[in-house]
Amino acid sequence: MGKIIKFWLYIGLALLPLFGCGPQKSGTDETQTAGRIVVRGEDAAIRMIRRQSQSFMVLYSKSDIAVDEGGSKAAIADLNEGRARIAVMNRPITRTEDSIIKTNGGLAKEYKIAYDGLAVIVNSQNKIQRLDFEQLSGIFSGRITSWRRLGGKIENLVPVIPGPNMGHYEYFQQLVLDGGGYAAKSYPCTTTAQIVELVKNHSSAIGLVSMSALYRDWDVWPPVKETGIKALEIAQVKESGFFYPNQKTVHEGNYPLSHPLYMYVNDVLEQTYSQGMSSLAHGFITYISSAEGQKIAAQQGYVPATMPVTIKK
Repeated sequence: MGKIIKFWLYIGLALLPLFGCGPQKSGTDETQTAGRIVVRGEDAAIRMIRRQSQSFMVLYSKSDIAVDEGGSKAAIADLNEGRARIAVMNRPITRTEDSIIKTNGGLAKEYKIAYDGLAVIVNSQNKIQRLDFEQLSGIFSGRITSWRRLGGKIENLVPVIPGPNMGHYEYFQQLVLDGGGYAAKSYPCTTTAQIVELVKNHSSAIGLVSMSALYRDWDVWPPVKETGIKALEIAQVKESGFFYPNQKTVHEGNYPLSHPLYMYVNDVLEQTYSQGMSSLAHGFITYISSAEGQKIAAQQGYVPATMPVTIKK
Protein backbone atom coordinates (compact mmCIF):
# COMPACT_ATOMS: atom_id res chain seq x y z
CA MET A 1 0.00 0.00 0.00
CA GLY A 2 3.11 2.12 0.15
CA LYS A 3 2.03 4.84 2.55
CA ILE A 4 4.48 5.87 5.26
CA ILE A 5 3.11 6.79 8.66
CA LYS A 6 5.45 8.57 11.04
CA PHE A 7 4.73 8.43 14.73
CA TRP A 8 6.32 11.40 16.51
CA LEU A 9 5.34 10.68 20.06
CA TYR A 10 7.94 11.31 22.69
CA ILE A 11 8.33 9.86 26.14
CA GLY A 12 7.58 12.04 29.14
CA LEU A 13 9.39 9.68 31.50
CA ALA A 14 13.13 9.15 31.62
CA LEU A 15 13.75 5.43 31.37
CA LEU A 16 17.23 5.65 32.80
CA PRO A 17 18.52 3.83 35.88
CA LEU A 18 17.15 5.31 39.08
CA PHE A 19 19.47 6.66 41.73
CA GLY A 20 17.19 7.01 44.74
CA CYS A 21 18.07 5.69 48.18
CA GLY A 22 17.06 2.18 49.12
CA PRO A 23 18.36 -1.07 50.53
CA GLN A 24 20.78 -3.07 48.47
CA LYS A 25 19.86 -6.61 47.49
CA SER A 26 22.72 -9.01 48.06
CA GLY A 27 23.39 -12.42 46.61
CA THR A 28 21.53 -11.91 43.36
CA ASP A 29 22.79 -12.57 39.85
CA GLU A 30 20.20 -10.26 38.30
CA THR A 31 21.25 -7.41 36.05
CA GLN A 32 19.36 -5.28 33.53
CA THR A 33 20.00 -8.03 30.97
CA ALA A 34 20.12 -11.20 33.08
CA GLY A 35 17.87 -13.01 35.53
CA ARG A 36 14.22 -14.06 35.56
CA ILE A 37 11.06 -11.98 35.95
CA VAL A 38 7.32 -12.52 35.50
CA VAL A 39 5.22 -10.03 33.50
CA ARG A 40 1.44 -10.19 33.96
CA GLY A 41 -1.23 -8.20 32.20
CA GLU A 42 -3.96 -7.59 29.67
CA ASP A 43 -4.53 -10.40 27.21
CA ALA A 44 -4.80 -8.14 24.14
CA ALA A 45 -1.44 -6.53 24.94
CA ILE A 46 0.30 -9.76 25.90
CA ARG A 47 0.80 -10.71 22.23
CA MET A 48 2.90 -7.57 21.78
CA ILE A 49 4.74 -8.06 25.09
CA ARG A 50 5.61 -11.65 24.13
CA ARG A 51 7.12 -10.46 20.84
CA GLN A 52 9.18 -7.90 22.74
CA SER A 53 10.27 -10.40 25.39
CA GLN A 54 11.32 -12.93 22.73
CA SER A 55 13.38 -10.29 20.95
CA PHE A 56 14.94 -9.21 24.26
CA MET A 57 15.86 -12.78 25.23
CA VAL A 58 17.50 -13.36 21.84
CA LEU A 59 19.67 -10.31 22.46
CA TYR A 60 20.37 -11.23 26.09
CA SER A 61 20.57 -15.00 26.46
CA LYS A 62 20.90 -14.88 30.25
CA SER A 63 17.47 -13.27 30.61
CA ASP A 64 14.25 -15.20 31.19
CA ILE A 65 11.01 -13.20 30.91
CA ALA A 66 7.83 -15.17 31.59
CA VAL A 67 4.74 -13.44 30.20
CA ASP A 68 1.22 -14.30 31.36
CA GLU A 69 -2.23 -12.78 30.77
CA GLY A 70 -4.96 -12.24 33.32
CA GLY A 71 -6.28 -8.69 33.09
CA SER A 72 -5.31 -5.36 34.64
CA LYS A 73 -6.84 -6.04 38.05
CA ALA A 74 -5.07 -9.38 38.48
CA ALA A 75 -1.81 -7.90 37.15
CA ILE A 76 -1.65 -5.09 39.68
CA ALA A 77 -2.64 -7.49 42.47
CA ASP A 78 0.21 -9.82 41.47
CA LEU A 79 2.61 -6.87 41.42
CA ASN A 80 1.52 -5.91 44.95
CA GLU A 81 1.89 -9.47 46.22
CA GLY A 82 5.26 -10.08 44.56
CA ARG A 83 4.10 -12.70 42.05
CA ALA A 84 4.92 -10.37 39.13
CA ARG A 85 7.63 -7.78 38.61
CA ILE A 86 5.77 -5.90 35.85
CA ALA A 87 2.03 -5.29 35.49
CA VAL A 88 0.75 -4.45 31.98
CA MET A 89 -2.48 -2.43 32.09
CA ASN A 90 -4.71 -0.61 29.62
CA ARG A 91 -5.96 1.76 32.30
CA PRO A 92 -4.19 3.76 35.01
CA ILE A 93 -3.78 2.32 38.47
CA THR A 94 -6.70 3.27 40.74
CA ARG A 95 -6.33 5.21 43.98
CA THR A 96 -7.34 2.12 45.92
CA GLU A 97 -4.77 -0.09 44.19
CA ASP A 98 -2.07 2.55 44.67
CA SER A 99 -2.98 2.91 48.34
CA ILE A 100 -2.81 -0.85 48.95
CA ILE A 101 0.67 -1.04 47.43
CA LYS A 102 1.84 1.91 49.57
CA THR A 103 0.33 0.35 52.68
CA ASN A 104 2.37 -2.77 51.97
CA GLY A 105 5.54 -0.69 51.75
CA GLY A 106 5.73 -0.49 47.97
CA LEU A 107 5.55 2.26 45.38
CA ALA A 108 3.89 1.79 41.99
CA LYS A 109 5.90 3.48 39.23
CA GLU A 110 4.19 4.06 35.89
CA TYR A 111 5.58 3.90 32.35
CA LYS A 112 3.59 4.62 29.20
CA ILE A 113 4.78 2.16 26.57
CA ALA A 114 2.24 2.56 23.75
CA TYR A 115 -1.19 3.91 22.79
CA ASP A 116 -4.25 1.86 21.93
CA GLY A 117 -7.80 2.47 20.76
CA LEU A 118 -10.83 0.71 22.21
CA ALA A 119 -12.75 -0.47 19.16
CA VAL A 120 -16.53 -0.90 19.16
CA ILE A 121 -17.26 -3.96 17.02
CA VAL A 122 -20.42 -5.45 15.54
CA ASN A 123 -21.19 -8.42 13.32
CA SER A 124 -20.12 -7.77 9.73
CA GLN A 125 -23.76 -8.20 8.61
CA ASN A 126 -24.92 -5.32 10.82
CA LYS A 127 -25.79 -2.23 8.72
CA ILE A 128 -24.84 0.27 11.45
CA GLN A 129 -21.67 2.19 10.59
CA ARG A 130 -21.22 4.79 13.33
CA LEU A 131 -22.22 5.67 16.89
CA ASP A 132 -21.62 8.57 19.27
CA PHE A 133 -21.04 8.48 23.04
CA GLU A 134 -24.69 9.18 23.85
CA GLN A 135 -25.76 6.17 21.77
CA LEU A 136 -23.00 4.00 23.24
CA SER A 137 -24.09 4.98 26.74
CA GLY A 138 -27.66 4.01 25.91
CA ILE A 139 -26.56 0.64 24.51
CA PHE A 140 -24.18 -0.43 27.25
CA SER A 141 -26.29 0.89 30.13
CA GLY A 142 -29.36 -0.98 28.86
CA ARG A 143 -31.50 2.02 27.87
CA ILE A 144 -31.31 1.01 24.20
CA THR A 145 -32.15 -2.66 23.59
CA SER A 146 -33.00 -2.70 19.88
CA TRP A 147 -30.91 -2.02 16.79
CA ARG A 148 -34.03 -0.57 15.16
CA ARG A 149 -33.79 2.48 17.44
CA LEU A 150 -30.41 3.18 15.85
CA GLY A 151 -31.49 2.65 12.26
CA GLY A 152 -30.67 -1.04 12.07
CA LYS A 153 -32.83 -3.94 10.98
CA ILE A 154 -32.38 -6.25 13.97
CA GLU A 155 -34.72 -6.12 16.94
CA ASN A 156 -32.52 -7.65 19.64
CA LEU A 157 -29.31 -5.95 20.84
CA VAL A 158 -26.81 -7.68 23.14
CA PRO A 159 -23.82 -5.81 24.66
CA VAL A 160 -20.75 -8.04 24.98
CA ILE A 161 -18.34 -6.50 27.45
CA PRO A 162 -14.88 -7.09 28.93
CA GLY A 163 -15.09 -8.77 32.33
CA PRO A 164 -14.50 -6.72 35.51
CA ASN A 165 -10.91 -7.98 35.71
CA MET A 166 -10.07 -6.41 32.33
CA GLY A 167 -8.90 -2.80 32.16
CA HIS A 168 -11.31 -1.81 29.39
CA TYR A 169 -14.24 -2.63 31.68
CA GLU A 170 -13.40 0.28 33.98
CA TYR A 171 -12.02 2.52 31.23
CA PHE A 172 -15.28 2.44 29.22
CA GLN A 173 -17.41 2.59 32.35
CA GLN A 174 -15.76 5.82 33.50
CA LEU A 175 -15.43 7.52 30.11
CA VAL A 176 -18.74 6.64 28.43
CA LEU A 177 -21.07 5.52 31.23
CA ASP A 178 -19.92 8.26 33.64
CA GLY A 179 -19.24 5.62 36.27
CA GLY A 180 -22.67 4.02 35.91
CA GLY A 181 -23.38 0.31 35.68
CA TYR A 182 -23.49 -1.89 32.62
CA ALA A 183 -26.78 -3.27 31.35
CA ALA A 184 -28.12 -6.23 33.32
CA LYS A 185 -28.29 -8.24 30.11
CA SER A 186 -24.68 -7.51 29.15
CA TYR A 187 -22.57 -10.58 28.46
CA PRO A 188 -19.17 -10.32 30.22
CA CYS A 189 -16.15 -12.14 28.79
CA THR A 190 -12.80 -13.00 30.31
CA THR A 191 -10.75 -12.61 27.12
CA THR A 192 -10.70 -10.46 23.99
CA ALA A 193 -10.90 -13.60 21.84
CA GLN A 194 -14.22 -14.52 23.47
CA ILE A 195 -15.68 -11.09 22.67
CA VAL A 196 -14.60 -11.37 19.04
CA GLU A 197 -16.09 -14.86 18.68
CA LEU A 198 -19.43 -13.88 20.21
CA VAL A 199 -19.79 -10.84 17.98
CA LYS A 200 -18.69 -12.84 14.96
CA ASN A 201 -21.34 -15.51 15.58
CA HIS A 202 -24.28 -13.34 16.71
CA SER A 203 -25.74 -10.62 14.51
CA SER A 204 -27.34 -8.93 17.53
CA ALA A 205 -24.07 -8.45 19.45
CA ILE A 206 -21.90 -5.38 19.98
CA GLY A 207 -18.54 -5.63 21.75
CA LEU A 208 -15.53 -3.70 23.05
CA VAL A 209 -12.00 -4.81 22.11
CA SER A 210 -8.51 -3.43 21.59
CA MET A 211 -8.07 -2.19 18.03
CA SER A 212 -5.24 -4.71 17.64
CA ALA A 213 -7.95 -7.42 17.78
CA LEU A 214 -9.37 -6.19 14.45
CA TYR A 215 -6.62 -8.25 12.81
CA ARG A 216 -6.00 -11.94 13.39
CA ASP A 217 -2.37 -12.01 12.29
CA TRP A 218 0.17 -9.21 12.79
CA ASP A 219 3.18 -11.32 11.87
CA VAL A 220 2.71 -10.61 8.16
CA TRP A 221 2.45 -7.26 6.42
CA PRO A 222 -0.11 -6.02 5.77
CA PRO A 223 -1.75 -7.76 8.75
CA VAL A 224 -4.62 -10.18 8.16
CA LYS A 225 -8.02 -8.76 9.09
CA GLU A 226 -10.34 -10.63 11.42
CA THR A 227 -13.36 -11.86 9.48
CA GLY A 228 -16.98 -11.68 10.57
CA ILE A 229 -16.67 -8.43 12.51
CA LYS A 230 -16.30 -4.75 11.73
CA ALA A 231 -15.33 -1.72 13.80
CA LEU A 232 -17.66 1.27 13.94
CA GLU A 233 -16.73 4.91 13.51
CA ILE A 234 -17.08 6.68 16.86
CA ALA A 235 -17.70 10.29 17.87
CA GLN A 236 -17.73 11.80 21.34
CA VAL A 237 -20.51 14.05 20.04
CA LYS A 238 -21.82 14.14 16.48
CA GLU A 239 -20.47 17.65 15.92
CA SER A 240 -16.90 16.55 16.67
CA GLY A 241 -16.86 14.10 13.77
CA PHE A 242 -16.70 10.32 13.54
CA PHE A 243 -13.41 8.43 13.44
CA TYR A 244 -12.41 4.83 12.74
CA PRO A 245 -9.99 3.19 15.21
CA ASN A 246 -6.56 2.81 13.65
CA GLN A 247 -2.98 3.85 14.31
CA LYS A 248 -3.37 7.14 12.44
CA THR A 249 -6.48 8.38 14.29
CA VAL A 250 -5.09 7.27 17.67
CA HIS A 251 -1.73 8.92 16.99
CA GLU A 252 -3.39 12.17 15.94
CA GLY A 253 -5.65 12.15 18.99
CA ASN A 254 -8.85 12.10 16.95
CA TYR A 255 -10.24 8.72 17.93
CA PRO A 256 -12.24 9.42 21.12
CA LEU A 257 -11.62 6.01 22.74
CA SER A 258 -7.81 6.30 22.61
CA HIS A 259 -5.76 5.59 25.72
CA PRO A 260 -2.21 4.73 26.83
CA LEU A 261 -0.94 1.25 27.56
CA TYR A 262 0.96 1.18 30.85
CA MET A 263 3.61 -0.84 32.58
CA TYR A 264 3.90 -0.65 36.38
CA VAL A 265 6.69 -1.84 38.64
CA ASN A 266 7.02 -1.81 42.42
CA ASP A 267 9.84 0.70 42.52
CA VAL A 268 10.73 0.00 46.15
CA LEU A 269 11.52 -3.57 45.16
CA GLU A 270 13.31 -2.59 41.96
CA GLN A 271 15.56 -0.19 43.88
CA THR A 272 16.89 -3.10 45.93
CA TYR A 273 18.64 -4.34 42.79
CA SER A 274 21.61 -1.96 43.12
CA GLN A 275 19.29 1.05 43.17
CA GLY A 276 17.60 -0.13 39.98
CA MET A 277 20.84 -0.42 38.01
CA SER A 278 20.66 -4.23 38.19
CA SER A 279 16.90 -4.57 37.74
CA LEU A 280 15.88 -6.80 34.83
CA ALA A 281 12.41 -5.23 34.95
CA HIS A 282 13.92 -1.79 34.33
CA GLY A 283 16.14 -3.23 31.62
CA PHE A 284 13.17 -4.78 29.82
CA ILE A 285 11.11 -1.57 30.05
CA THR A 286 14.08 0.38 28.69
CA TYR A 287 14.21 -2.02 25.73
CA ILE A 288 10.45 -1.71 25.10
CA SER A 289 10.85 2.07 25.09
CA SER A 290 13.75 1.93 22.62
CA ALA A 291 13.36 2.30 18.87
CA GLU A 292 13.43 -1.48 18.38
CA GLY A 293 10.85 -2.13 21.09
CA GLN A 294 8.58 0.61 19.78
CA LYS A 295 8.88 -0.79 16.26
CA ILE A 296 7.53 -4.10 17.56
CA ALA A 297 4.66 -2.22 19.25
CA ALA A 298 3.79 -0.58 15.93
CA GLN A 299 4.00 -3.88 14.08
CA GLN A 300 1.54 -5.40 16.57
CA GLY A 301 -1.10 -2.71 15.98
CA TYR A 302 -0.26 -0.18 18.69
CA VAL A 303 0.97 3.40 18.44
CA PRO A 304 4.50 4.05 19.74
CA ALA A 305 4.67 6.24 22.83
CA THR A 306 8.36 6.80 23.51
CA MET A 307 10.27 6.97 20.20
CA PRO A 308 9.60 8.16 16.65
CA VAL A 309 9.06 5.05 14.55
CA THR A 310 8.41 4.78 10.81
CA ILE A 311 6.52 1.80 9.44
CA LYS A 312 5.04 0.94 6.08
CA LYS A 313 1.27 0.55 5.81
